[in-house]
Amino acid sequence: MAPLPVERDQYGYWTHPVYNDFCDGREHVPTAEFNAWMDANGLDWTVVYRDEEDIDPAVDGYDISKWQPEAPAGEGWFVGSIHDTEDGAVCIWLRKKSDPSPEAAAIARQFEQAKGVQS
Repeated sequence: MAPLPVERDQYGYWTHPVYNDFCDGREHVPTAEFNAWMDANGLDWTVVYRDEEDIDPAVDGYDISKWQPEAPAGEGWFVGSIHDTEDGAVCIWLRKKSDPSPEAAAIARQFEQAKGVQS
């Protein structure tokens, strides 16, 4: 998974296609599964929430296009997804870890094989 140019839609949403494939339309991914996938792909992650006090829900609604989330401290962060949740707008930031463990690499291969069988 590599950084891509972020081309947000008219409402400010964007999701990396590899991240989108993993989420597969699910509104919620169990934390253990999410963490295993991140580890298997050699990724660190963090979430940045929009300060909801900076918006007027009656005016902005679900339009987050004006929000420009700031990258976390450190090198190599790229956007995995910018979207709205029940808790407000979020930006999922990702970056490469050092090489994944052999166990994590095996999980990643199993995920990719299972995805290939479903296609």
